[in-house]
Amino acid sequence: MSETRNPSSTNRGISFSIRVVLPLFQNPAKPKIRMAISVKTRAKQVWPVDFWMLLTLIKLRGSGGMSMSMIARMGPTRKIASNLSKIKDPSLPRLILFRISIFVLAEVNMELGRRGFLKGMSTLGGAAASGVSLDVIAQAAAKAKAAPKPGGGKLEVKHIKSGCAICPNFCGIDATVVNGVVRAIYPDAGRADYYNHGICPKGASGMYNTYDPYRLKKPLKRTNPRKGPNEDPKWVEMSWDDAFKEITARLAKIRADNPSKLVWQHGQGKYLIQEQYCVAFTKAFGTPNMVHRTTACEAARHVADELTWASAGILPDLKYSKLLLNFGANYHEGEQASRWLDWQSAMSREQGMKTIVVEPRLSGVAGKADEWVPVRPGKDVVMLLAMAKVLIDAGTIDEPFLVEYTNAPQLIGADGKILLDADGKTPLVWDVASNAAKPYVTGVKPALKGSYTVAGKPARTAFQVLADSVKDMTPQYAEEVAGVPAATVVRLAQMFAKEARIGETIVIDGQTLRYRPAVLYTFRGLSAKEHGVQGWRTGLILNMLVGSIDAVGGLMLGGAYARPQYFDVSKCEFPPKRADLAQSVFFPYANHHIAQTPNLTVQDPKAWGLPYTPEMQIFYGTNRPVSIPNSWQQFDGLTKTFNVVIDVIMTESCWYADIVLPDKTYLESWHFAPTRGTPDTGHSAIRQPMTNPYNLEHDAYTIMWELMKRLNLRDKYAEEINAAWGLKEVKFKPGRDYTTREGVEVLWADKTKKEFSVALEQGFVGSKKSVKSKYLSGAEDKFKGPGKPKIKMYADQLIETYYKVEDIAKKNNLAKIDLAKYKIAYSPLPTRDHAFPTPHLEATDFPFYLITHKRMYRNQSGFTANNAILNQALGTDAATNYVQVNKVTAEKLGIKDGDTVTIETRVGKVKGTAQAVQGIRPDTIAVSYHYGTFSPGLSPAARNGTWINQVLEHHPDLISGHNSFNDTKCKLLKA
Repeated sequence: MSETRNPSSTNRGISFSIRVVLPLFQNPAKPKIRMAISVKTRAKQVWPVDFWMLLTLIKLRGSGGMSMSMIARMGPTRKIASNLSKIKDPSLPRLILFRISIFVLAEVNMELGRRGFLKGMSTLGGAAASGVSLDVIAQAAAKAKAAPKPGGGKLEVKHIKSGCAICPNFCGIDATVVNGVVRAIYPDAGRADYYNHGICPKGASGMYNTYDPYRLKKPLKRTNPRKGPNEDPKWVEMSWDDAFKEITARLAKIRADNPSKLVWQHGQGKYLIQEQYCVAFTKAFGTPNMVHRTTACEAARHVADELTWASAGILPDLKYSKLLLNFGANYHEGEQASRWLDWQSAMSREQGMKTIVVEPRLSGVAGKADEWVPVRPGKDVVMLLAMAKVLIDAGTIDEPFLVEYTNAPQLIGADGKILLDADGKTPLVWDVASNAAKPYVTGVKPALKGSYTVAGKPARTAFQVLADSVKDMTPQYAEEVAGVPAATVVRLAQMFAKEARIGETIVIDGQTLRYRPAVLYTFRGLSAKEHGVQGWRTGLILNMLVGSIDAVGGLMLGGAYARPQYFDVSKCEFPPKRADLAQSVFFPYANHHIAQTPNLTVQDPKAWGLPYTPEMQIFYGTNRPVSIPNSWQQFDGLTKTFNVVIDVIMTESCWYADIVLPDKTYLESWHFAPTRGTPDTGHSAIRQPMTNPYNLEHDAYTIMWELMKRLNLRDKYAEEINAAWGLKEVKFKPGRDYTTREGVEVLWADKTKKEFSVALEQGFVGSKKSVKSKYLSGAEDKFKGPGKPKIKMYADQLIETYYKVEDIAKKNNLAKIDLAKYKIAYSPLPTRDHAFPTPHLEATDFPFYLITHKRMYRNQSGFTANNAILNQALGTDAATNYVQVNKVTAEKLGIKDGDTVTIETRVGKVKGTAQAVQGIRPDTIAVSYHYGTFSPGLSPAARNGTWINQVLEHHPDLISGHNSFNDTKCKLLKA
């Protein structure tokens, strides 16, 4: 940020940094607040501090300085003050110093004149309106006394570059560590040009997860064989050696019998040591059952990408976009690229980009948009198909793109299959030059539209099939089904086509490129549903129609045609090899595992054709049953197996465990860290330990290494690690152990070719993509022109796979397969049927649509649940969740703000606190899915709120296996 200063006042500028310290001494029910004021002048810096951590930094810069009395009168935050003073958690140990650190919320440049002072106050008020208020700091400042240095000794201050691991954004962080205590976490300024410019509340308060007094510190063994929410496990501590002996004995017995009887599951653990180690562990052991988290998040979107352009990973090219149609990607709270999308979208809006958000609830991102379109839950497919009809009828489509890059010209027979040449492999198009069906080779000019006769049989181009399929998808029909006015549907379609600037080019760095600065984007909005794959395929087709795929300002593909196998018919495995049924006949394109399925199959393996019964499960960094719909089904599965859980706190999964192993947090261990690239950048990073307050001996890396060694599989494990990571020059060698740091050094050396000192000092190395790499190595290179594979507007592999599923199901009399549902799911084009998930068709007595959403203050169900800052310092809005209901609906039901209400579904009932708002459709109820945990091993504050997943219906996407988070119908009753 540039500044203009008055030269005459340069030496008089002062910035104040006010830190709140909350020690809990003799009476934890009556905490005392102590303030420490840091005064920084141009000449010197004074730090009268005790143990503190910075949570918010307010800099007040003026031309003449500022007195403490003036600061005390400012008053922007009563909310935090009142909440700090009300902490009454008697279970928190005495003599534990909580450092209430304050986030970087505002930087206000003020003149001390009245006008400048009032202007500054309005700026701070805007920060408060964003959800965090700061009055307590100013109120307490006048009473504050400088705290003495602990013991009067010298402070050893370190600044350590690392990466956050609380969510999949992987933000770069810069931590201040004083005498071995992590006092503050800031965004790493060095990574601003590569990914994150800031960090969220979870990341800024991440040290409170590490210093959590409820941390697991010793291995625990269950002595009560009964498992249930009200069963006391009767834990006994065990040594690490005894824990390893017992686990190894069970693993050895299973491996000698059938290695497949071991199921490994991980969630956020995937992003700690990284999944490659988990792959290596399970492969070395011999089990196919390594299951990760993606079907609890965005798997359907990935599979839609894979079926359409043979890889996964999309981002809008916001740097050049002029219009963003956002269907439910709430990147101001929870999305996998949030900390880049939030910043870049804000920058692009300043440059004139319009943002239109289409979703049932006024989310954080919708609140900052130019327009919010409240679509009826699950019906956005019909809205998108109606928009496609408007584009096609008006002829506002990019015909050259459709012909040269997609399979839109390919000929489709009456059976829905693509017509092939005599070789049985090459698709046919209608050549307008020779008026005949031919392969698309040099010299052939494919027809985009039309119906033809080929070998005496009728055929249509794939585009014509699409155009015919949307004839009845009128804007008026979309209004009836999706609840969006017909005029709005037409206007948005016309705006999308206009802003796409079909036919235009732009020159960047000497390269002439397609210019389509309009993009349609989603995250969970179109995908976290029973028909999630088809939901996002509809969005992809809209992008194809205007040619925005891999164009400047359009939708950027991450590695086009990198996985060509996904253009093939699925193998439809039966009997299934995997306990999660991934890529079996039940879920043919579940390419990202199916997180929720193993705990269903273990209850009745024969019903699914599984040729074995799983006996043991290892969970790493996941609280899976709490995280997904119809949760109690999942807990029933945990009663059937011997469970080992590796985690940092006593989650509900731990409560059902037989052995619990404590893990280290991301601030306590070494990791070769995953990162989030952007359309313009990529990077590699590490995490490095900063503290170890409980002197923990192991993390998941060393646990896995020790188990492999005791099973005499260490060298095999090292071999599989090399394969999983694709190591080429620097590898793990047989015959020796590797510490966590040594493991990171190997990966860093092979992947970056940089000295490890660079990793220690910078935490990462980054690179920026050239124009050629960004725009000319994807669709332009892989799909454009004759003789190349094509983006599948028409996903013919789906209809071929359906015929295969039908054949296998009939031959094996598979009762678990409802062929009518599979036929709908496996349509090669999205249809109106995909707007009617099972609950919408069957739960006719339940009047409200029930949707879920993410919030910035929690991850799904993991170790942020105990975080004292998020639960207590930021106020009730962050500490709990609410049952959001439209104000008009609430009045009709006699419900007021704060009333206890009951949500009833076909699965069960759950209570919550009503919040009547205007920003939600009258027919919709919304509840975030991060709260209401029940484990007795968590803090009381962690158990606040509504655990909504337990009453969601379970109807996974039959293509991808993705869980259905937004399809349930419900009743809402005043309790």
